[in-house]
Amino acid sequence: MQQAKINKLTKTLEQNKAVEFKHNGFYYEVFESADSGYIVNLYSSDTKDEHGRYLDEHLIDGGLCTGGAKDAIEFML
Repeated sequence: MQQAKINKLTKTLEQNKAVEFKHNGFYYEVFESADSGYIVNLYSSDTKDEHGRYLDEHLIDGGLCTGGAKDAIEFML
């Protein structure tokens, strides 16, 4: 992923506390953790439920990134 795109996603995450994006055929959901850092989830499909949440059945991987917003964006790339 190009550095300019990473910087744009980082800025969006810092401002909105959450960001979603597609990269290499996967769907990423990154949001601020209630405790510290960021939760990063990776999905195989962008299908969402009636509340706008990704479906767990498409979850491939996920984790907690305790670094900054840019670290969270790059966490599973």
